Amino acid sequence: MVLRVEDTDPARSSRELEESILDDLRWLGLFWDEGPDVGGPHAPYRQSERGEIYREHARRLQAADLAYPCYCSPQELEESKQRALAEGRTPLYGGTCRDLSPGEREAREAEGIRPALRFRVPQGEVAFQDLLHGYVRFPPGVLGDFIIVRSDGSAGFNFSVVVDDAAMGITHVIRGEDHLTNTARHILLFDALGYPVPIYLHHSLLLGPDGAKMSKRHGATAVRDYREMGYLPQTITNYLALLSWSPPEGREVLSLDELVRLFDIGDLSASPAVFDMQRLDWLNGRHLRAMPAGELLETARGFAPRWSEHPRFPLMMESVLDNLVTLEELPAYLEPYGQPQVPDEHAAEWLRGEVAARVIEKAAEVLAHSRVENVREADDVIGEIKEFFADKDLKPKEILMPLRVALTGRDKGPALHYLIAVFGGRECIDRLRRALERTEQDLQP
Repeated sequence: MVLRVEDTDPARSSRELEESILDDLRWLGLFWDEGPDVGGPHAPYRQSERGEIYREHARRLQAADLAYPCYCSPQELEESKQRALAEGRTPLYGGTCRDLSPGEREAREAEGIRPALRFRVPQGEVAFQDLLHGYVRFPPGVLGDFIIVRSDGSAGFNFSVVVDDAAMGITHVIRGEDHLTNTARHILLFDALGYPVPIYLHHSLLLGPDGAKMSKRHGATAVRDYREMGYLPQTITNYLALLSWSPPEGREVLSLDELVRLFDIGDLSASPAVFDMQRLDWLNGRHLRAMPAGELLETARGFAPRWSEHPRFPLMMESVLDNLVTLEELPAYLEPYGQPQVPDEHAAEWLRGEVAARVIEKAAEVLAHSRVENVREADDVIGEIKEFFADKDLKPKEILMPLRVALTGRDKGPALHYLIAVFGGRECIDRLRRALERTEQDLQP
């Protein structure tokens, strides 16, 4: 795989953006054989550094009268485009400068007009075999003469990619079907320059659930956005591979190595792929729960710095893992391990009445003579408390919910045995006694 940086538009290019792209690709676990950071036999790999290569190829086309200078201004071209649209025609270059005489060209250049360079599109059909769409043809007259070198001397997209594909020995080009018309132009340029044409595959475009082209309103659209939201790299590669493709074994949760083994480009569907955030969320949850514990903890620490150095952080992670969709949610799920909040009206109901007071008092008593350093020992504590009230005709909630609210101030959160194990006996007793004081105050007439 060759990584080429197409940065001929200075307004949209910078080294910072380039490094961001390379970093995102590395994060996804994708690596390349040649590129600007690793070198290779076809360097340089930034188009901004390949200007002389483009100029030499442009001179070849112009010398063979396969390209010509165009002096039309952007305003003239826009007016021509709008007229065509108003008349229901496809906007094509009208050929104003196609057959100018040498004298006419000299006169325009004497006026200080810097020309662009246009490719002289030959008459006739353009056709090629696409790996996904089959035989694709463009009848005569659908392609106008197009710019290959801008008036500032920089190479246009259609020209630079053809020169680079030829010079770098690119054999396969896989890209979106919105490039089909560009491919027709590229084939003409390959032929004009005498280079072999690569094999092409144009995959379908991503659509949102509403059937419209994927955009930011359907969800984040940059890899970095998903990364910052707490999606795993293996989730992103897994999910993208499943768009327009189904693994032969029918499985959906696949590692990168498994994708490499199972993927066959011949199995791609030509139908548009729908980007479904709910499916992505489900897949991320599955990958989170499949991660080795050490790797998961290391990744999670960056999303929960407040808790990452806690000696029982692994236990905290274990307690919320089944509920996590993305790691961005982790701080909210771990919040019950912080200082207890003042219970809201609904949670406070579990602390009212004599039953709640007796349960909290008994729990503090059991904890005072118990060792609590892990979940198993916390389960033993809960079991002893429940056994004490076994003949009191109490529902499990009437025993467990007062303890949960007393410890955290919340009626939702990690399972009670995790809370007890993480807090430890002494901290639990302190929290229960403070809650008991409030409960006893409520009981006073």
